[in-house]
Amino acid sequence: MTVDDDTRTPERPMAFSRAEFSLGAVASWIAFMILLVAALVVTAVQQSGLPWGPPLSMIALYLMFGIPIGGAVSAVVTLVASPVARAIAHRLVKTRRISVHLAAYAAFGAALGLVVLIIGVLLSQGDFASTFSTPMPWTVAGLCALAVASGWAWTVRHVTRPPRPPHPDAIAEDALWGDATATLDESS
Repeated sequence: MTVDDDTRTPERPMAFSRAEFSLGAVASWIAFMILLVAALVVTAVQQSGLPWGPPLSMIALYLMFGIPIGGAVSAVVTLVASPVARAIAHRLVKTRRISVHLAAYAAFGAALGLVVLIIGVLLSQGDFASTFSTPMPWTVAGLCALAVASGWAWTVRHVTRPPRPPHPDAIAEDALWGDATATLDESS
């Protein structure tokens, strides 16, 4: 990929630089972590009670283990899956319709969530039939779809909006500080 491939033009309205793409990957990871915390809290409350304990202790337990493990696994998955997301971005570079991009990244996120879940079941020598007969895998797929699509949407909004003009007060303050800084630099 050359530098020209990253240049946003009218013919390539959805071209993103490597830095912008990295920002999107981090935004998706942060969105996933927020959704992970919410999912852990809801699950802890649902599973609290006898014999496990009150909701606050279950929430603390779930968060104490879920955030570091989920954060580490999702960070590795983000790094490993980024080339695939970059390939999707490259294929959609000429597509202007936001809905197409959102659908593509949501599908990618859902597939990614299911693949990670399948790998987890294989590594733990779990039972596929019992795992996929519950709502858990579909919830994971939905949360991953939401995280990837929302990370992409935030990034697009952030990098494509025109810069805001500075507030008149900020301009006046900069002028005052600029003069004060020049005076300080000359005296030292």
